[in-house]
Order: sequence, then structure tokens, then C-alpha cells
Amino acid sequence: MNRERTPVIVGVGQVTQKPARMEEVRHPVELMVQAARNAAEDAGAPDLLRRVDTVAVVNVVSWKYADPAGRVAESIGASPSRKWYTGIGGSTPQWLVTELAGRVARGEADVALITGAEAFCSQSVAQELAGSVPWEPEVECQERVGDTRPVFTEAEQKYDWYRPAYVYAMFENAFRHHRGESLEEERRTLAEICSAMSRVASGNPYAWFQDVKTPEEIAAVSAENRMVAFPFTKLMCAMLHVDQAAAVFLTSLETARSLDISRDKWVFPLGGADGYDLWYFTHRRDFHSTPSARAVADAALYQAGLTIEQVDFFDLYSCFPCAPRMVRHEIGISEDDPRPLTVTGGLPYFGGPGNNYVLHAICRMTEILREHPGKTGLVHGLSWYFHKHAFGVYGTEPRPDGWRPVDPEPFFREIRGLKSPPLLERAEGVGTIETYTAIYGSEEPTHGFVIGRTLSGERFPARVEKDPDTLKEMVSREVIGEKGKVRYDPRRGINVFRL
Repeated sequence: MNRERTPVIVGVGQVTQKPARMEEVRHPVELMVQAARNAAEDAGAPDLLRRVDTVAVVNVVSWKYADPAGRVAESIGASPSRKWYTGIGGSTPQWLVTELAGRVARGEADVALITGAEAFCSQSVAQELAGSVPWEPEVECQERVGDTRPVFTEAEQKYDWYRPAYVYAMFENAFRHHRGESLEEERRTLAEICSAMSRVASGNPYAWFQDVKTPEEIAAVSAENRMVAFPFTKLMCAMLHVDQAAAVFLTSLETARSLDISRDKWVFPLGGADGYDLWYFTHRRDFHSTPSARAVADAALYQAGLTIEQVDFFDLYSCFPCAPRMVRHEIGISEDDPRPLTVTGGLPYFGGPGNNYVLHAICRMTEILREHPGKTGLVHGLSWYFHKHAFGVYGTEPRPDGWRPVDPEPFFREIRGLKSPPLLERAEGVGTIETYTAIYGSEEPTHGFVIGRTLSGERFPARVEKDPDTLKEMVSREVIGEKGKVRYDPRRGINVFRL
């Protein structure tokens, strides 16, 4: 591989705004364009904007455009030969960096702009002040890149398991039980993880929240911090209601030199990989592990020529605290490791701009590494419910052999052999709780969910409802492993469970 084609990040830009008046309301493309201009300014190379041959836009949730990448390109004066718009998933920003790094190395791309934004706050302000959102009509972009597979089975949709808090709470409860923690130990650990994220966010000028939350504030249930899905309080959940945008310029060493971009701006992707578990979450081997995280991290680190012990900085995806909690366990970061799990601040405190948090993490990691020459960082992205992981390794010094492609298959042999337990959509009789959660309305749980096993080992999904006694038990003691009764409701096509 031609070392002059080594991919390098040369400019990063971010935008965080909190509009209060109609003239401050902006739609996602406007925010992306500002982030791109900020990134070009950061690089000290305004010519980057017109030199762009690839515009890659991370999927936007808050507004739909027929051609979002084309809109960005037109606004910055670029005529790219490649315009990409991703499918949905929090791993997509890191996947884009890895994919485009390879294309730059092979000479298939020269200057790539990766960008994304959300404008939920602007939407709300416009609705409140003007009664409507003053943007063009929404039109869905039909062409997508990346992994666009359906993410829910028909059975999962029947149980409302398209709501992330519900599903991550079930992973968290399973992880707690697997580790032998009490409910109180778990609550304290989750609150400490979140408090640590808030401390990092308080030092990030682009964070949505910049006040430090104590573990006690995060764990305590109050009118401002209600329970959402057991065991998560509101302060443990990603903050989606933001206006945030990020942009990254990726090019080659030779182009960086030709544009006279200062050496102290260069940060190199050293390795990158992505991969998935058994795809549908009800098909997983268990709910206390995510083995593809280990495989993907190993592949990315191998490409970079590093071990996990040699990484200086981390940003692990954190839509809910069980995500970094489980991933650190998989990739070998001990609980007493002094290295923080985020440099950005995490989705509950930095902000959770749809699918684009990881692009902000890459921007922040770039800034941190520039301040610490010779150090390395690992960024993690996560799609849906531990469906898919992406890891990227970054540093201020390139590998001697440039961007070195790695065959990922040896790392994925174990997960390719995983088998799903038999799944029973219509269950009757005695069942054992494999994992669960209770969903809150205001002060008390209104209903709950159980994933269980029949006496013969088949897995079944179920709902708990109109059963305050069972719901009370679910939030006051460990019920995983407890037996109860499950029946099939033919009218609604779902199973109902009670202790």
C-alpha cells in the first residue's frame, strides 16, 4: 500500500445550539453545513470544502430529506462523485470512517466529508413559538449505505420492543443477575458510571449539559428524575432533545501536505472494524453478554498493532449505562481501571443526537489526541440493542506500513457459530424469568415485560399487566430465575406472564 495514501483526519467541527427565538431555529442540513465549515476552519484549509469528492451523511431522525448529502454538498460548493446516506444505527459514524479510510488508502477517494446532525430542539421551539416547523416538506431518502437490515421481528414489535429503554433495561437486569449483584449494588454502580460521564461532559464546551451530577442525584427518584424502565432513572437515559452537529474531514497524507495542513492537526485512523451478534435481540444466546464487541475490538486493535492495555483514551457508547458496562467487560477493561470510559461525556450528558453521537466522539477524540501527541484512543459505536458494534483506533502517529487491511473472519469465528434458543411465540404453563423490566407511568410501574424459558427450555416473550403484585415484586427484589405462569392471549397475539 502506498504510504502517501495513508488516511488522516485533518479537520473536525461541531455545533451545539439552544435556540430560544424563531430566528435561531435551524434545520439539520443547516447545522451540518456549519459543522463542515467549522471543520475546514479547524484544518486551516478552506479549500477542503470545494475539494470534497465524497459527502457521507449519518442518518437524520429529526427531519427527512430526499438527498441530504446533495443538500450539504451544494451548500458548501462541492461537486462530489460520491454521495452517501446511511441506514439507522449508532455505529454508522465509525463504520463510515473505517470504510472511507480504506477507500482513501486505495485511491478511490481523496477528500471525504463525514457529517450528521439533529435538530429536535429547534423543532420544539418552532412548534411552541409559531405552531409549526418552517422547513421544507419531508421526503424520505431512498438510497442508503451500510447495514439496512430490518432490526425487529414481527413478534418483537407486538411487545413495543422498538423502544430502546425497555430493551436495554432487560439487558441490564440480566447483567446484574449474572454478576451476582444486589439491586442496591447495581443502582449505585449505574449512578457512579453516569456521574463520571457528567464530570467529563462538564469540561466539554459542546456538551448539552455542563453541570456535574452526583451519584446520589442520579439514583434518587424525584419529580425531575422519574423512573423510566427499571432500573433506569431519567438521568441514566440518552438525551435526544438536542440541536447538535458534527463533521470530520478525512483525506490522505499527500493531500494533507499539498493543502499545507499543519502537522499538529493530523490524527490517523489506525484500525477499524464492525460486526454483529445473532441479529434479532430475542434470538441472542443470552442477555448478559455481547460477544461481537470483543471480536470487533480485537480486530480493530490488531489492525492498529495495539492491545487494550496500550490504549490511552476511550469513548464507549453510552445510550444507557449498561452499554459501556457490558462492553468494558467484553473487551477487557476492569472495573478498577483508572482510564475513563468517555472523553466526550456520554449520551445522557453530552447529548444523544440520534445516530450521530459517535461522530462527536471522534471529533472529541481527535482534539484530545492533538493535545497528547503519541497517545492513542479507542472509539466505540453501537447500533440498536447490541445488534452491531463498531470500533475505531486513533493516534497521532501513522503505522509504518500505512493503513493495513485485516481479514476480520478469524476474529468472528466464535460468534458465527452462536446458536439461538428455540423461540415460542405462543406459550402456556410454567415459565422461568430469564430477564425482565417494569415500565413506569408516573410514580408506579404500569406494566412490564418478561423474557422467559419454558420447562423444556424454549424462550418466550411476555407482557405483565393489570398485576400490581407481580410488578411490585419485579422492582423490589431479584426475580430472575423465579417461576411464574404464562398464557397466550389470542385476541392480541401476545403472551401474558404473572408470578
